[in-house]
Amino acid sequence: MNENRSIMKKVTIIFPGWIKAPNGAARFVFGLRSCINDFANQGIGLSTFTLDDVHGEVRNFSNNDKIKRKASLKNKLMRYAKYSHLMTYAMIYFSGLRYSKRIVEAFDEIPNDELPDIIHFQDLFTCYYYLRKRKNKKSVYLTLHSNGSLWSMYEEYYPLFRSCFFGIMKRRIEDVVLNRVDKVNFVADFPRWNFCHLYPHISSQKTSFVYNGIPDIEGGSKGISSTNQTRLVCVGTLCNRKNQIGILHALSKLTSEQQKSFSMTFVGDGPSRNILEKVAATLSADIYFVGNSNQVNDYLTNSDAFILFSKDEGLPISIIEAMRCGLPIISTRIAGIPEMIVEGISGYLVDVDEQQLSELFEKILIDRPDFVKMGEKSRIIYEEKFSQKAMILSMRNYGRRLENSYGSLNNSSYINVT
Repeated sequence: MNENRSIMKKVTIIFPGWIKAPNGAARFVFGLRSCINDFANQGIGLSTFTLDDVHGEVRNFSNNDKIKRKASLKNKLMRYAKYSHLMTYAMIYFSGLRYSKRIVEAFDEIPNDELPDIIHFQDLFTCYYYLRKRKNKKSVYLTLHSNGSLWSMYEEYYPLFRSCFFGIMKRRIEDVVLNRVDKVNFVADFPRWNFCHLYPHISSQKTSFVYNGIPDIEGGSKGISSTNQTRLVCVGTLCNRKNQIGILHALSKLTSEQQKSFSMTFVGDGPSRNILEKVAATLSADIYFVGNSNQVNDYLTNSDAFILFSKDEGLPISIIEAMRCGLPIISTRIAGIPEMIVEGISGYLVDVDEQQLSELFEKILIDRPDFVKMGEKSRIIYEEKFSQKAMILSMRNYGRRLENSYGSLNNSSYINVT
């Protein structure tokens, strides 16, 4: 028998979403499913449990008109949530909490003898609902895809979530999750460090990180521009947290002639789209809004550089996808992003400062950097640190270190499948 298979650890990823939804988290989990055999070769019996499993069928997201209508309604409600605590709670409940409850209820129906060794949650609320009524002694891990704070991303989407109105709710969730979960995992080193700083009562021995990895793709060679424009692309929800408005404001600080040297494509939809389109109409640069798309790689390969000017992140899948396509990266010095970019070699880092970004745009026009060469370096970094192969190898090596430290893989194994 294969040695790895003889010590096979069964790990189930609990993802409170649909596997083919047009977002980075779903694309990441879908990628995990494509390499189950690779995990098995490292002694990990990987499976996923999503809302598709709850409903017994894979939800189809090919109906773009239906997606647009739902996105439009959600965007309107998110705007109302800025002014109402009740609407803020309703949005958090209907966009997240109810799905977390539903998937935990379905997972609890699985017989105890069929449960995995490790139940690995990718969402705070889902982990909370499970731990609140924990019925077994299986190991429970949580991966935080944030800057290390439990709440920063929710607070960026819903500013009123910062208020004391939600204080009791937050403290109850923190108490249950942080005291009962076996491991808190992160997707980069800085978020792990920041978590330890924010929650000093939680032992750092309970935390660790492994970089996210996504599978490689065939083809996808970059298209060569037929114009003198620098073609920028941004992939992500159009919202305050992703801060696309900051990109447009930075472009607006350039002269009209300088603006014409750039084209900017936004892939994604969200509550900020209307204001973004209004600001874009005042600029001389070519600005395109293509909405949600399942053909993200097509937009990446027809661009010169990727830009993400976020205020808050963990380790963005959209950046990893751009690196995989051989694009240099322009992004902000937040969370795990500086661990993805070699300044001036594979991309550029700026503070969340529109003037800094505008000055970088000017520098690009003056210096005319070799984006092809920078993109090649970006691709190498992807292969070495953020490919699925690299992620699985990191997980295996970490598991072996724990085995050597604690003497028993069965009792203290750590497997981060993010």
